Amino acid sequence: MNEELLVKAMKMFDTSEKWNAFSELASKQIEIRNRWWRDLRKEVVRREQKDGMPDWEVGVLWDLNFRWYMKGEINGENENTLSIHFWIHDKVSLRVSFGFGGLDQDKVRKLYASKFDVIKAGFDRVDETALDTIGREIGNFSFGSIYDGNFPDNTTLSWYAGKETKEFANQIIAKVRKFQTSEITDLFKEINEKCRKE
Repeated sequence: MNEELLVKAMKMFDTSEKWNAFSELASKQIEIRNRWWRDLRKEVVRREQKDGMPDWEVGVLWDLNFRWYMKGEINGENENTLSIHFWIHDKVSLRVSFGFGGLDQDKVRKLYASKFDVIKAGFDRVDETALDTIGREIGNFSFGSIYDGNFPDNTTLSWYAGKETKEFANQIIAKVRKFQTSEITDLFKEINEKCRKE
C-alpha cells in the first residue's frame, strides 16, 4: 500500500470502536474467504450432480477443491485417476493432473506425452505444466473487473465466489465442458486403463 493510501486508511479509524471493529473483521478474513469458496464448491457440485456429463463424475477433493473424473475407473477408485481439478491454492486455477496416486506417472508421460496437446486444447490458455500436470490455467475468469483474465490471488477472486456464485459456477462449468468432448473423454479412459499402477 502506498504512503498516501496508508495515511487515508489511518484517518478512517478516528475512534477506538472503528479500529476494534476493523481488527475483529480483519481477523475473520480467512474464514469469510473460505466460506465463499465453499459456497461456490457447493453450487458447482450440486449443478454437476444434477446436469453433468454422462461419463463424468464430480467430487470434492479437499475442503475447497473439487474435480471431475471418469465414472467407475480403476475398480471404483476413480478419484485417483486423471482429473480436471479446480484448485484453490495461492492462486486459483483449473488444471488437468494425473498425480493423484492411481496412475503410473512415468507411464503416462512415456505413452501419452504426444497426445497431451489434444487435452491442452481444452484450455483457453496454458499458463503452466508440471511433471504430474498436463496443463494449468491460472486466474482466467471474467467479472468486469480490472483483474479479468489474471486474478492475482485466491483472496481477490474469493469475493466473486461468494457474491457472484452462479456466474462463477457458469464459467467453471463452461471451461470443464471443453474437456468433456468425446475425443478427450476417450483419451482420459484410455490413459486411466493403460497407465494404472500395478
